[in-house]
Amino acid sequence: ASHPINEQERTRGRISSPKAWRRPLSRKFDRLERDLYLTDLFTRTKISMLTDRINGRFMLARFQLFETQINGALKEVCETTYNDVPYGSGLNHGARILVGLDIIHTLQEHFDVRLPVFVDNAESLTTVIGSDAQLIRLVATDVDELTVEYTEEGVVV
Repeated sequence: ASHPINEQERTRGRISSPKAWRRPLSRKFDRLERDLYLTDLFTRTKISMLTDRINGRFMLARFQLFETQINGALKEVCETTYNDVPYGSGLNHGARILVGLDIIHTLQEHFDVRLPVFVDNAESLTTVIGSDAQLIRLVATDVDELTVEYTEEGVVV
C-alpha cells in the first residue's frame, strides 16, 4: 500500500503541473491575439488605401470593394456607386449613363485607347462627361426619318 504522504505529494504535483503550463500558454495566446489584431489592422488599412487609389482615378464612379459583416469579417464585393447610391438600385437612367461613360473614359485613359462610344437613350442626359473619344448619341424622337447631327459633344443620331 502506498503511503498517504506520498499520495498527497503526487496529487500536489499533478495540480501544480497544469498551473505551470498555464502561464507560458497564456503569454503565447496573448502574443497570437496581438498578432491577429495587427494583421487585421494591416489588412483593413491596405484595403482602405487600395479603395482610395482606385476611386481617385474616376470622376463620378466610386467602388466599394469590401463590406464589413456583422461578425466584423470582411467580405469581397464590387459595388459601383454614384453619390453613395448603388448603380444597380436607385440610380436614374441618366446617372447610369454618366457613370458608364466615366468608367469607359478612365479605362481608355489607362490603356491609352480611344474607341467610339455609343450612348443609347441619350435623351435622358442633360450633360456629358468630356472625353477625347468619339461619342455617338442615339436619341429617341417622334420623327420617322433618321437624322445625323455633328456636335462638339459627338454625333447625335
